[in-house]
Amino acid sequence: MRVFWDADFGEPGGPSRVEDEARIRSNLSAVRALIAWVSARGGVGKSALLANIAAVLALAGRKIAIVDADLNSPSIMPMLGMKAGRRGAIGDELEPAAGPLGLRIVSSEFLPEGDLPISFADIDEGPTLPQNGSRPKECSYLAAMRRLLGRTRFGAVDLIFVDLAPGTEQIYRMLKIAPQTKLLFSSHPSELSARATRAAIEIAQQFPDSVLGVIENMAGFNCDSCHRVRPLMPYGSLGAHAREVGIPVLERLPFDPRFAESCERGVIFVREYPQTPMGKQLVALAHAIDKAASNAQAGVATSA
Repeated sequence: MRVFWDADFGEPGGPSRVEDEARIRSNLSAVRALIAWVSARGGVGKSALLANIAAVLALAGRKIAIVDADLNSPSIMPMLGMKAGRRGAIGDELEPAAGPLGLRIVSSEFLPEGDLPISFADIDEGPTLPQNGSRPKECSYLAAMRRLLGRTRFGAVDLIFVDLAPGTEQIYRMLKIAPQTKLLFSSHPSELSARATRAAIEIAQQFPDSVLGVIENMAGFNCDSCHRVRPLMPYGSLGAHAREVGIPVLERLPFDPRFAESCERGVIFVREYPQTPMGKQLVALAHAIDKAASNAQAGVATSA
């Protein structure tokens, strides 16, 4: 069994939670903002939006790192056209993968598995060895994230985007690991998604000033032949829910088939289709997020 998991993720003799959290504060002290992308439900395009927003800001000269915190189902690296490739033991520090446009990527896709695949679960610190040959081996999600945020050599970056797995429980997990985190919510217009997003925002509002805003994805269909955005789903419920809880809708983005297709090919949409309506909106949204992060937080260490 690999020493990486045994030594670094909660076995006796490893760092304590207090030490890990102190290391996170120190490691991120020079970062302008740590922003986690949240979706109450899956299938809303959160990861694809994050990858493209990160690319826009990188093109504008910002130094951006991405932590793919959906450890069991990572997707950021293939969306950026990167091949994962398992790595060896990290020792005391982890070097991010170099992505396009200077993006720095941290993902479970290049963590070593050893003899068995790994399932990151909400368990006590330390790995749980399989019984009777069962698979996979379980490791603590919280312990893994503490190591990734505390031990990764991010370097001089402006923003770190964290791509969370879908679900409201991820809010508690992220704010437990790094209380200084700011949250961006992604949803599509359906009433089910809007209601789930509102419930997640109300949970997040228990942590004052943690929410930057909501992004409504797939708000319409970008029709090239008729040169307008046509309805795709029932409209209006997400905006109404957001207003009721006092959170701004930062942008309403149309569905463009080329956006989904570019993600499948590992091509950055905003580079290939910058003049499309969605491409222009993504650029505007990226700069709005950058401004909101600046207004909300001068440095992640100050609120830790």
